[in-house]
Amino acid sequence: MPKEPHLKPSEIVQRKKKKQKVEQPIPPPPDKPQQCHYYVTRKRRYCSLPAKMTNKYCGEHLTQQEQSEGDQAKRIPCPYDNSHTVYEKDLEIHMKTKCNSRPREPDVYHHLNINCTIPLSIEELEFQKNIYSHKQMHAQPWITRVQLSELSKQELTTLINKVKHIHVPEIELSILKHHVTESKRQNLKQTKHLDQQSSLLGHMKKEGMLDNKEACFIEFGAGKGELSGYLKPAVEEINGEAAYILVDRKLVRNKVDNTLLGQGSIRSTVQRVTIDIKDLNLSKVQAIMNKNDKKRKIIALSKHLCGSATDITLKCLMNYVKHEQDNGNKSPISGIIIALCCHQLCRYEMYPNTTYLEENQFNKVDFARLCKMSSWAICGQRPQQENDQEDEHATMTQEDEDNDQTTGHYSGLDHFDREKIGYQCKRVIDMGRVKYLEQFGFNVKLVYYVDSVTSLENCALIATPK
Repeated sequence: MPKEPHLKPSEIVQRKKKKQKVEQPIPPPPDKPQQCHYYVTRKRRYCSLPAKMTNKYCGEHLTQQEQSEGDQAKRIPCPYDNSHTVYEKDLEIHMKTKCNSRPREPDVYHHLNINCTIPLSIEELEFQKNIYSHKQMHAQPWITRVQLSELSKQELTTLINKVKHIHVPEIELSILKHHVTESKRQNLKQTKHLDQQSSLLGHMKKEGMLDNKEACFIEFGAGKGELSGYLKPAVEEINGEAAYILVDRKLVRNKVDNTLLGQGSIRSTVQRVTIDIKDLNLSKVQAIMNKNDKKRKIIALSKHLCGSATDITLKCLMNYVKHEQDNGNKSPISGIIIALCCHQLCRYEMYPNTTYLEENQFNKVDFARLCKMSSWAICGQRPQQENDQEDEHATMTQEDEDNDQTTGHYSGLDHFDREKIGYQCKRVIDMGRVKYLEQFGFNVKLVYYVDSVTSLENCALIATPK
């Protein structure tokens, strides 16, 4: 029988301590209200995190309660929003009264698909029925279905030639600044977004969009509302003269809504509108009305309104113009400024100027391919810039990532030529938007408001009434 190895005194003490740890009984659960009942063996104490009044365990250790209580404590993903879970036994009441993502009674300004140019397909209508939360939006099947690599050489060449023959006027590079953004510049490592916001506000000032302190400023695709946060001091209203409407289909944290109210005794009007823009009837939004029940002048703004969100926003605004003009208000909108992006996500059903497409011999299928080809401008091989990794709008599709080599690309073109065609596709789409607004009496122009080093998506649409 082998002898035990000779141990040093310190090793003997450690072995005894280990035996004591193993042999020590677990103390009774704590009497402290709402303390977690999970015993942390390594620390020889109970978990210090608080538990709900109805639970024995904290959120971190709820699985222990499930194991002890069996099926009664089983948690399952919420059918409305699978980013959170609920006890199976409480599912019915959770779906009826508690879940923040549950379907609600539509607001007065909700009008289903009012800003779509043509009726949506049955497939898309069915897809919409199952959207309860936009927290985890996946690629829409009708967009991912378009694959340029599957086209014949002749089909792709014909499409490229159509794009090349459409005239697009020269676009000016005009990088402006506004002083209200400069105080934060020294505290930021990356200034890309600040540069964009500063230039947009500079163009708003140049076009007179900041002159009317009693206007209603509507930020589409607002997110937290950061652009509006800079806008308020730029307007220089301190007595609550202006109104601010922030439109976004998602509920977001850390909003600037309270900041927009102001610090004066008279607060500004602020309304958060949580809706998909395609369903927004702007004439029904309460915050447009001033204290005398008269409609304020509207100024619309957005920093990066992806793909078809730009199109349905323009349609929403022009539907409002038509409604107001029918009621004797000849010039209800004082200005529009939208930083454009993600043309590859545009939809034929939502594009506001299908007549323009028909004039240039683009049908629905051609338009889908045109939009997909626009991604050539912002993906693939290009010189690495300091901010490239955080340019969320320079999106590379899987198709382009798999095939984007300078030689051997399915198009037969090198990267430089593809990039040039991609930008031409973007501007062709944008010119249809320009001509659409011109039909309603607006002066419209496209401007490169930042350089391509700051953002590859650097074009803004600016419109003012004639």
